[in-house]
Amino acid sequence: MTEWENFPNPPVRLVSFELRFPVRRRIATRPVWDAFEEGLTSDLPNVESFVREGDDAQLPVHENDLVLRRSNVDRDWAVTLRYNGVTVETTAYVSYGGLRKCIDSVLLALESVPWASPTRLGLRYINEIRVPGASRILDWRPYVNPCLLSPLNDHPVGYSASYLQAGLGFHSLSGPEHTYAHYGPLPDSPLEPDDVLQLKEIDGPCFILDIDSFVSGTAKSPVAATRKEVLDVVDRLHDAVEAVFNWSITERLREEVLRVPPSETEEGAERAGDRGA
Repeated sequence: MTEWENFPNPPVRLVSFELRFPVRRRIATRPVWDAFEEGLTSDLPNVESFVREGDDAQLPVHENDLVLRRSNVDRDWAVTLRYNGVTVETTAYVSYGGLRKCIDSVLLALESVPWASPTRLGLRYINEIRVPGASRILDWRPYVNPCLLSPLNDHPVGYSASYLQAGLGFHSLSGPEHTYAHYGPLPDSPLEPDDVLQLKEIDGPCFILDIDSFVSGTAKSPVAATRKEVLDVVDRLHDAVEAVFNWSITERLREEVLRVPPSETEEGAERAGDRGA
C-alpha cells in the first residue's frame, strides 16, 4: 500500500465501501445480528433492523433489501447489511486508516456467517473542492489538471462555456482495478442529507471530483476468498483513488487550500466574499 499525503483540509464529503456477494437468505438470522453486535457495537451503537427478529425463513422481496443497519451517535458513520452485500459509509472521513479499521470489523463479523466470496468490491470518494473566489467555470484552471478542462479550450463563435460535467475511466496496468472519475464545477453541493447519514452543510461553488474504484467477478470467479485478500484489494482500490485524485489536482491547490488548516481557509473565503459583495 502506497503512503499518500494526508491533507489537513481534505475536500472529501462522502466515502463509501461496498462488498457485494450472491444473495444469501440466512444473512437475516440471529447469528448475523449477534456477530455484528459483537464487532461493531462500541463504535456503531445505534441499531435498525429491517427483518423480523427470529424469522429465519423470511425471503427477500428484492436482492437489495435491507437486513440490518448500525450507525454511530453522530450518524456520520453507518454500516448497512443487505441480502446481497454490505456497505460502509461515512461523512466524517479523517483517514484511510480509520475507514480500513471499520471495514475490517465488518469482515470479521461476516466470517461467522454463511456468506459467499465477494463478486464485487468498490471504494468511492466524493470530493467537493472549494477555493475562495472560484465561482466561474474558468476560475478552476489553476487548481485542476488542464486535461479535465480541455473541452473549454474551444467553443462556438459567439458563445462561452457555462457548464461542464464529464467523466474519465482508467484501468490498472498491473491489476484488475477499474477507476472512474466524474467531475465538473457546480454552483453548490449536489449531495443532500438523507435518513442514513448526517451531512455538514457547506454552501457555495465547488468542483466535484467523484472517484469510484472497483473490481468485479462472478460467483464462480470471486474477487477474493479471505478477509486478508479482501483488505489487500481494498488497499489497491484506495491507491487507485488516490492516484486519480492527485493526478486531477495541481500543486497550487495543495498549497493554497488542502495544506491549509480549515479555519484559515474559511477566513479566506469570507474575505473573498467581502470583495465580491
